[in-house]
Amino acid sequence: METVWRVAFVYVLMWACFRVVGKRELTQMTPFELVTLLFIPQLFSRALTRQDYSMTNALVGAMTLFLLVFLTSTLSHRYPRVRSVVQAKPSVLLHRGQLLSAALDRERISPNDVFSAMHKVGVEQLDDVEWAILEADGKIAIIPKNGMGLRRPSDTL
Repeated sequence: METVWRVAFVYVLMWACFRVVGKRELTQMTPFELVTLLFIPQLFSRALTRQDYSMTNALVGAMTLFLLVFLTSTLSHRYPRVRSVVQAKPSVLLHRGQLLSAALDRERISPNDVFSAMHKVGVEQLDDVEWAILEADGKIAIIPKNGMGLRRPSDTL
């Protein structure tokens, strides 16, 4: 029965922490923040299986991770200088139909990734693209030349 109480405690703790972190944060979490939060199960695994009878270490570790994610998010929201250090900046991968090799190499993006993003929005040729931009969230935005009609990815289903 003690295991049930431990799991219930961890559930309530995680629920409360994610409520504090907020909805926006969960949908726009950076890859680094996501990986950091994935450490939480490792912190609690020994305490939940009673290999380590103290939940204190797991609690301190998990709360430290949540606090760091929350502080990073809050500071980057309030201070542009912190935001410029913490958050990735968009990168131009293609301009006026020309792939920018230096940017592709720096971001480790293959031309096939750009072509895939183009096809998802209904653009077939490089010459039809004004800009292809790798956004901070890792998605490639395709901006066609004027006069090009686009379809949304959901229109292809």
